[in-house]
Amino acid sequence: MKPERLLKLILLCATVGVALSAYSFAHHYQFVSGALCDINATFNCDIVNRGPFSEIGGVPVSLMGLVGYGFLFVAAMLRLRQPHDRSIVNFLVIASGGAFLFALYLTGIEAFVLHAWCVMCMSSQAAITVIFASSLWLFRHQRRVPLL
Repeated sequence: MKPERLLKLILLCATVGVALSAYSFAHHYQFVSGALCDINATFNCDIVNRGPFSEIGGVPVSLMGLVGYGFLFVAAMLRLRQPHDRSIVNFLVIASGGAFLFALYLTGIEAFVLHAWCVMCMSSQAAITVIFASSLWLFRHQRRVPLL
């Protein structure tokens, strides 16, 4: 796949991530109801998004996602505008890799501690997985292309 297409995929997934995180943030503070994803006791955003693991140091995890996806969106946009700047892809790999590992941690909390799943969170985890995989492919591709 061409680098430009992967960057557009990253932009799309980051946009989806921003939207999911914004909804989760609004749900965390009860600005919106969780009816969209409160299906039953197993699939329940209330348990996950307003529970004891929904904040770290008083900062909502959804706010961290909102900011993180925003940075990834800006980085992908910069890379589209500056295709020869290799440091942007390095940033994308490191930032999305950290976010991916954090998402795995949160998935573990859902699976082994809370025994409940948040549909918004799982969708966000899918988005960051695609962003991380795309960033790795971009990094691998740029290593094969000589500097101009």
